[in-house]
Amino acid sequence: MELIAVFSDNELFNKGIFDRTGISTLGSYSVSATSSHYDWAIKKIRVRIRTL
Repeated sequence: MELIAVFSDNELFNKGIFDRTGISTLGSYSVSATSSHYDWAIKKIRVRIRTL
């Protein structure tokens, strides 16, 4: 989160700012690597707990 906070909203959510992100935005990668990933993992853990 500290690394993401360094970037401005413009840098995070406008396409074409960083060549390495291709047609996506840095913000979309950040969401995928943080909140979306944890949401996915929590769902997987809950399913596994229910099956035990």
